[in-house]
Amino acid sequence: MYKYRISKYNPLTVDKNGDDKEVWTAISDIGKSFDGETLTVAKYVEVEDSYIKAIHIVMDYLETPFLLINKVIRSFSYDTFMEMIQDYRELYTEEVLEIYSNANDLEQLDKDKLDSFCRLQLREDLGADVFYPRRMKVFIGYDYLMGFHTSKSIDSLIPRIEGLGLFVEKH
Repeated sequence: MYKYRISKYNPLTVDKNGDDKEVWTAISDIGKSFDGETLTVAKYVEVEDSYIKAIHIVMDYLETPFLLINKVIRSFSYDTFMEMIQDYRELYTEEVLEIYSNANDLEQLDKDKLDSFCRLQLREDLGADVFYPRRMKVFIGYDYLMGFHTSKSIDSLIPRIEGLGLFVEKH
């Protein structure tokens, strides 16, 4: 098993406590200033897209046509969720809302549905195990952290993933 951490955080700037100075970590940070720059919707989406592209790169390399989800946890009731997303409503398409409402354990997600599902994970709206048996697992956690466990090395993909503006650490 090969293990990788992929994130927007430069490991060279993270301090001994694991903290990166003045960085945004969630969708709720849109509009706030970090290191002198305001996080815009466009910048947020650009980074979110990079994470989704990284997942696709690994899926294509490992020849996985879909990923399974299991142990789906919704962070909020639907009504609470709808209230909470009002400030970011333009980021929640009908497909994203459909996924939030209807994602089920052991459902196979093609790449389009997977995009919406993983966006919800990055936004901390859903939690789940995301995997393809015996080939790969994707871990998306709080603060925009993502990891992969893979059946074979993805070292050759590191330059492509880093080209998206992400950092790859092997574990």
